[in-house]
Amino acid sequence: MDYGVLKKNLISVLKESQIKLGYESVTMGVNYVTPSLLHLLPSVKEEDLQQVLLDFAKQNEDTFGEIAVRKTDVGYRLDVSPKGADYVHGLIGDDDFLVNFINEVRSPSATIESVIAVFKKYSNNVHIEKTDDNPEFDYLIYFEDGTPDEFWYCIDTEDLGMTYHRFMKDDYLDFDF
Repeated sequence: MDYGVLKKNLISVLKESQIKLGYESVTMGVNYVTPSLLHLLPSVKEEDLQQVLLDFAKQNEDTFGEIAVRKTDVGYRLDVSPKGADYVHGLIGDDDFLVNFINEVRSPSATIESVIAVFKKYSNNVHIEKTDDNPEFDYLIYFEDGTPDEFWYCIDTEDLGMTYHRFMKDDYLDFDF
């Protein structure tokens, strides 16, 4: 089985956590709801998810160290060992899109134009949509070809600063915003 999409997603979620919270060589947990996992593993049936995740953990032990898989009320939790946290930390560079995006959104002087400029620094193929009819967020922004990042970013331009949520495309579409 090809676990490439799940592995890439797990790395990206861990990376985001480390950028936002700081790096420590500790076990890091990621919660996935079942529909998200089924998007990441499209050939898998829901009843087979736990075994597939255990197989993923075993196959990726050299990279992440031990990954504990636990069933939750709405999906599964993957607890990645400090070895995995260290591995992901080594992938984060100063010119990483996610580093620059998060730093910009956190900046007190951030504007939607400055956030868009971060996207455009990495690609000319950026989808920018003002979401006037959506009370949850003001803009939807993503890289049309998924490079360098496959997530869809929902940006809210609040009076006290910006906030964002990022979703995999299929999860975003499931929400039917």
